[in-house]
Amino acid sequence: MYSIEIERRCLKELKTIYKKVVEKGFEIIETVIAVNPYKGKKLMGKYSRLYSYRISDYKIIYEIVEKRVTRVYRG
Repeated sequence: MYSIEIERRCLKELKTIYKKVVEKGFEIIETVIAVNPYKGKKLMGKYSRLYSYRISDYKIIYEIVEKRVTRVYRG
C-alpha cells in the first residue's frame, strides 16, 4: 500500500466542493489509489508524470513517487 500526501492548497480548494463529493474522493484515494495508483489514467505531454482518476464531474490528479530500498542491513 502507498502512503498519500495531500498538498495544503488542495485541502483549501476542497472546502469549496460539495461535501459528498469530497467524501467519495477520499474513499477512492484510500481504497483504490493507495492500493494501486497505476489504476488511474496516465496524462500526456508536459503532465506525463501525473495520473488522473475521475469521480463524477471531478478528477483527482496525482503523482506517483516511488522510493526504493536498495540495501537492507540487519544487525
